[in-house]
Amino acid sequence: MKSGCDHAVEYIYHYLDGEISWTREQRIRWHLRRCRDCVGAYDFEAGLKSAIARAARTDVPPELFTRLQTLLEQEIGNGS
Repeated sequence: MKSGCDHAVEYIYHYLDGEISWTREQRIRWHLRRCRDCVGAYDFEAGLKSAIARAARTDVPPELFTRLQTLLEQEIGNGS
């Protein structure tokens, strides 16, 4: 990656989360259109963020929830 990529990579998470100014977003978009290395980093991070979001929506089986709740109650009861 070129040293000019540092700025884009530094803000890639904020860019993905929509937490940057319009001006900075435009600069990152411009950079991503011209830099394959940073597009690769962006694609990886976007894919990872998407996979985490999908995994977070997975329902916990009721048996697992009950078992975890029981274990936590035992730990609290033991004063651990």
